[in-house]
Amino acid sequence: MKNVQPMLLDAYLKKMKDNGTVISTKGGLAQVKVSCFQACDECSAHSLCIGPSKTKGQLLVKNPLNASPGDKVQIEVPEQNYTRALIIIFGGLLTAALAGMGVGYLFSGLIPLSLQQSSILGFFLGIGLITLGLFRYFQTINQNKLYPRITHVSKKGD
Repeated sequence: MKNVQPMLLDAYLKKMKDNGTVISTKGGLAQVKVSCFQACDECSAHSLCIGPSKTKGQLLVKNPLNASPGDKVQIEVPEQNYTRALIIIFGGLLTAALAGMGVGYLFSGLIPLSLQQSSILGFFLGIGLITLGLFRYFQTINQNKLYPRITHVSKKGD
């Protein structure tokens, strides 16, 4: 029973890792062709990372080691950053939907719409506003935390 907490901490801090080949580089980023990550088969976000193919995919990754096309590299992403991002996305959408419906309900007497119509309008306005906000947030503030990163160049290309 004593070993459960360290195991949970290790799983929480686990990083998704895999090897790939750099296809191209541009401005501190690299396009890397990878096989499935080690934990991809169990991951529900597999199609978001690798795409629809189950065996090969390309990822845009940070290139702090200045890997060149043809280099064999190891890439990793802290799983906790993806988990945190998913909580922000789904929590924000749920909160905005409920708040929008509530605001629509409260303002139904001030606008010439029925209670149901104003609640539905508030729902869609809330979802729309939070979607724009989340899009902006992940484009600017959180971009550095979510990109996979090259951590090791194992073999220089030709």
